[in-house]
Amino acid sequence: MIKKISLIGMLAFMVIAFSFLTSSGQDMEYKEYKVLKGDTLWDISLKEIKDPFLWPKIWKENPDIKNPDRISPSQMIKIPLRLIQKEQEEEAATEKASAVIEAEAAAPKKEEQLKPAEKTIEPVKKNYLADENLILSSGYITDYISNEIKSVGKVIGSPSGKKLFGDNDFIYIKTDSDSNTGDRFYIIRPTSLIRHPKTDKKIGSLIAVVGIAEVTGKENSFTKAKITRAYGDIRVADLLDTFHEVEPIIETDAPRKPGISGFIIAAHQLRIISGTMDIVFIDKGSNDGLEIGDILETTAVDKFTNSRTVGAIQIISLKNSTAAAIVKKSESAIRIGDKVSGLK
Repeated sequence: MIKKISLIGMLAFMVIAFSFLTSSGQDMEYKEYKVLKGDTLWDISLKEIKDPFLWPKIWKENPDIKNPDRISPSQMIKIPLRLIQKEQEEEAATEKASAVIEAEAAAPKKEEQLKPAEKTIEPVKKNYLADENLILSSGYITDYISNEIKSVGKVIGSPSGKKLFGDNDFIYIKTDSDSNTGDRFYIIRPTSLIRHPKTDKKIGSLIAVVGIAEVTGKENSFTKAKITRAYGDIRVADLLDTFHEVEPIIETDAPRKPGISGFIIAAHQLRIISGTMDIVFIDKGSNDGLEIGDILETTAVDKFTNSRTVGAIQIISLKNSTAAAIVKKSESAIRIGDKVSGLK
């Protein structure tokens, strides 16, 4: 009898262990992705998961990638299937919910069948040129005054002792003035001093907005904050900037086409070449009469064949003497030093 009970117990243990190993294996399944020329983790996350802001999760699963800005063509990257499946499940749930709503709307109630049809006015559909996340994550170029970057504080550590952070992580911050629970800050990082490609004049520092933090209170005499949005990896020593609301930009049927002349001076994530939907920066800003939504033409001249190719960019954020723009069209790669002018 004792042997029989022991045998049953052993079999039960094996079944539980097998189930655990199976579920663990499923959790750790990956899709192998071969890096293409020009790919970034941002691009891969957008392509495979449909959300570019999840790229830190891909980076986390690939510890051999030391620098997320430097991945090589033909390099193999693991993408957790749970992220892809989550996106597919969310899409399926959205489609199912939409179908139910449409079916319910299509079936008129008895009272409605007796009423005469009422004329309804359909709301005007709005197309967005850029939402607030794209505007913020694009960053900006400061006006050059000195090598010092203006800020209102910095990230000094974390309760966990980690030095690299993402969405929903808690951090310790130090602010130049007193902060209260609920106060929010942009987390920023200077990435490079930008010089004009034609004159070599110092223009300013390219600033990456890597996240948003909200103060949650005090802990061990430190100001504690929660990262409510991460646009990239957030690190100890990153700076804080004053928070302000950013509104999405709505496309207009007839955008302005100002007659200005300038140059592409930098690109998002310090890219050498840019294409459609990438972010570039130009050496003109609000002081030159530019406005949000203005559309401009880019021109590249091949020094060997003297051939000309054109593209179109649209302004999504402004500083006094610089602006960030999204590439709307490009016949070929857009590069730093390409000319910018009024769209004809």
